[in-house]
Amino acid sequence: MRSAFASTKLKTQIWPDFIAHFKSETTKASYQSDVDEIMDYIEKDFLDIEEEDADRYFRWMKDKIKKGGLHSSTLSKKCRELHSLAEFICENREKYEMSVNFQDTYAKYLPYVSKQEKQAKSVPVKDIDRLLHVTRNDIMAYCMIVFMYRAGLSSTELCNLKTDDFVIYENGMFATVKGRREMCYIPKDLETVLYQYLKDRERKLIKMEKNCTFLFFNKRGNPLNTMYISRLLKKYTDRAGVPNYSAQSIRNTCAFTMASYGATGAQTAKQLGITTTQIARYNGMAYRDNYGQKSANDLVHIHVLPPDETK
Repeated sequence: MRSAFASTKLKTQIWPDFIAHFKSETTKASYQSDVDEIMDYIEKDFLDIEEEDADRYFRWMKDKIKKGGLHSSTLSKKCRELHSLAEFICENREKYEMSVNFQDTYAKYLPYVSKQEKQAKSVPVKDIDRLLHVTRNDIMAYCMIVFMYRAGLSSTELCNLKTDDFVIYENGMFATVKGRREMCYIPKDLETVLYQYLKDRERKLIKMEKNCTFLFFNKRGNPLNTMYISRLLKKYTDRAGVPNYSAQSIRNTCAFTMASYGATGAQTAKQLGITTTQIARYNGMAYRDNYGQKSANDLVHIHVLPPDETK
């Protein structure tokens, strides 16, 4: 990396791992240029950049757009790339021994920049409907798609979900999601689908004579990986006759939908951060939802039916 503010950890550990999956040298150069730019502007290592620093950089970019020195699509690209690196670091927090203070401060800008590319980057509701239709006999796939679409979870977060991550408070169901500071609100329609999946999940584990703490698992009873989810989506998008949407595209649609119904950037960003009897219940106690995730998600007038009601 070119920036003098880049730390040894960023240059020698995180960055090589992050760009390892990029096949194009052009892509690598684009990411490096934008990461170097924000470090030079803020005069800090990427790992030390805080929310107020990112806000200052974002205002600087918007000012350049107003003055004609930058195209809005370029800002979209920069924000997505910075978000991608920050998300990668958060997802691998333990590996790189990162403090909990480091957060993906760029996710909250996605609803703003995504307005420029909404049709290209989000999944139309009619295609979501087709996906749900073709997965109605595969309750696990159906449930995972609803988690992406209604709760904004990434494929990595889905793989890491465990059965004891869910808690019911007086104001609804929430989930502890690995790498997030705040609990994630589970909308009521997703909660209904989840309960249906849990019944099927329990039957399968009994039949397999297996125990598994992870919410989702493969045919051998082992936890999933992101490649499994990618192949699953490829299978069902082909079957539905829709474009080969990625998990990220479906997740982005959650943000677009919430923003279109009036959720704030902070609310949207935070939403994006067993058996029935095993879900802990805290009767009479409301979860302290600091970012209004429940109220923001409740704005959305779209509700997914469980698969047995879509047939």
